[in-house]
Amino acid sequence: MAREAPHDALRVATRLSIGFALDLVKLGGFGRDVIDGLLLAAISQANVAQITRDPELQRLYARLDQPPPDELRRPVSINAVANSLRIPFETARRRVAALIEIGAVQSVPRGVIIPTAPLTSPAYKAVAEAYYQLVRNLYVRLRGIGLLDELPKPRVGGFDPANPPVRLVLRLSSNYILRLAEPISLHIGDLVSGLILLEMFQANTEHLPDTEGGRADGDWSPDSFVDDAHRRPVRAAALSERLGIPPETTRRRLARLLKDGRCERIEDGYVVTSRVLAKELLVKFVLDNQSQLYRLYAALADLGVVAEWEHEIQSLQGAA
Repeated sequence: MAREAPHDALRVATRLSIGFALDLVKLGGFGRDVIDGLLLAAISQANVAQITRDPELQRLYARLDQPPPDELRRPVSINAVANSLRIPFETARRRVAALIEIGAVQSVPRGVIIPTAPLTSPAYKAVAEAYYQLVRNLYVRLRGIGLLDELPKPRVGGFDPANPPVRLVLRLSSNYILRLAEPISLHIGDLVSGLILLEMFQANTEHLPDTEGGRADGDWSPDSFVDDAHRRPVRAAALSERLGIPPETTRRRLARLLKDGRCERIEDGYVVTSRVLAKELLVKFVLDNQSQLYRLYAALADLGVVAEWEHEIQSLQGAA
């Protein structure tokens, strides 16, 4: 079980993980917008849920050259996907129909699946490898700020570093992204507005070093956060471009976020200020996120992935 870390480390971890999650969603959309990225992730994860739950199957289909066969994929209904992401059914139905039209998703008698063929393409393999590196890099950075010190010992042996468990890591990190959909809806608002707010926060703070997290021993009051003078405002057009969301949708959702007090507008753009971050619901989001991060890396530790990363880190340090 994860212990609560110092507040400054939690703030940095939240900043890092928000950027990480947004990067994964954008990668998973294969050039489409973030909602399609989440739909593809939700469909794929539902298709292979029995593999994700079974450590033996996880390791059997762990590497890029080991895609699970179609007979192990379980169809999922569009209604179930919409409910899991907390988006309207009609939105999910329309978008999934477009994904079927381009061949990314296949309609079958009991729902939809992402078949094996697209998951063995060079484009998919490149995305999967990028996912793997993002998850590994986040581990290194979280380790650097003193988090993840209490991960479980592996129950199984490690992997060949020349053929890493890319698919296994992709499945578990996709689960992390999808588990964020609920706290986004619960603590921030609807999914699209939540993604816009997270992207705003990321744009405001992505330049900050990992050593900058505000006060370590303070409470969650506004003055314990990073000073607002260090946050960089972002314009609506930039948010639209970063997320691949239409400008009018972005402007409409920004107006709602402003009205609800989720962000502030200044001359140079929009900012999620320390006053906003100190609100109870966003603090709960920070704490929920810590639990979800621990869950992701505990699962990777249990399956022997983290041990291999640690071996690589120690080897690099020894070479230096």
